[in-house]
Amino acid sequence: MFNRSNQFIFYINAVIAVFGILIALLTGFVVIGLIFSTCALLLIYEQIKQNKFVFTISDLKKILTIHDTGGNKATQTQIQMTTACHADNPEYWFRNIRAIGSVSNFRINGSDPAEQKLENGNYQVCMKLPPELKAIDGFDTTLSCDYDDAFTKTEGLLTHVVADDTRQLSLTVELPKGRPISSARFYCIHDGKEEALLPPTVTGQTRIEANIANPILGAEYCLQWNWPEDSVMQKISRLF
Repeated sequence: MFNRSNQFIFYINAVIAVFGILIALLTGFVVIGLIFSTCALLLIYEQIKQNKFVFTISDLKKILTIHDTGGNKATQTQIQMTTACHADNPEYWFRNIRAIGSVSNFRINGSDPAEQKLENGNYQVCMKLPPELKAIDGFDTTLSCDYDDAFTKTEGLLTHVVADDTRQLSLTVELPKGRPISSARFYCIHDGKEEALLPPTVTGQTRIEANIANPILGAEYCLQWNWPEDSVMQKISRLF
């Protein structure tokens, strides 16, 4: 469960906890002993909680940019600060990437993924962590991909499934001028139930943004918007 440095810290905290209990039981310094034990046990609890996960993410921003009023071309960029909970983690996987249309041109920090999979309609792409990278100190990562014919309907959706322990999640949609939104909402799906969240911020009818702190692990967060049908003139103009 722990690497060597974590094991060492765990044992020290365990010794301190036992020492505090002995002080409380065998001497007159009961309060001091309880303080020692409580602090050590809290540190052990926090350490165990952190090491339940392979990676933790302090901040994750997912930005969807739709390039044309027909919703035919779009780019998604995911920027995150990731920290490995164990020093020997050799790779990081981005999971649950899907769309109604096609997804292509995956890039991780400007390079091709080390590995790419498609399972049940969901893409998974892998980033190999270089040996010189101290992943336990945290590292910035940018994933990008292109969508074709994914946002042609009058209802659009940007989602994120929380696969790693995450402190802050931000979802943003940038829409093209000429086809403003009519409504937007932010919600999450967890244990098969849908829960409405605070309404997203809409700027100029073309930018939608939603933020949430400490999103639920395993939940799917959804930023959904409605916009009118693309006009006939706009459809014709794209043919030329």
